[in-house]
Amino acid sequence: MSPVVAVLLLVLFLLPVVRGAWLWSELFRITASAGKLTLTRGRLPQALFAELSDIAEQHTLDHLMIRAVVEGGQPRLVLKGNQANAVAQPMRNVLGRFTLVQLRSGKLRS
Repeated sequence: MSPVVAVLLLVLFLLPVVRGAWLWSELFRITASAGKLTLTRGRLPQALFAELSDIAEQHTLDHLMIRAVVEGGQPRLVLKGNQANAVAQPMRNVLGRFTLVQLRSGKLRS
């Protein structure tokens, strides 16, 4: 077997492992459209979703993706979109009141 084929096979087998590790570190994914939030992946406590929804309505968020990931054993919020800078700190403050255990055992599911 040529080295090129061996490397391709290795990459082919490692891709699902890398993707799984990346998805495992993501706690939830929420999209915002016209001030309304939709949980698209994961789970979280209803109280957290309600507070994030309040912020989204106040700022009429649109085309914003909100992700919570685990980094260093702590939850971290990642925002992508035009209005990310305007709501980043209030949303991080809300997320900071919840522990990792509470986030992983949330009742609201996608």
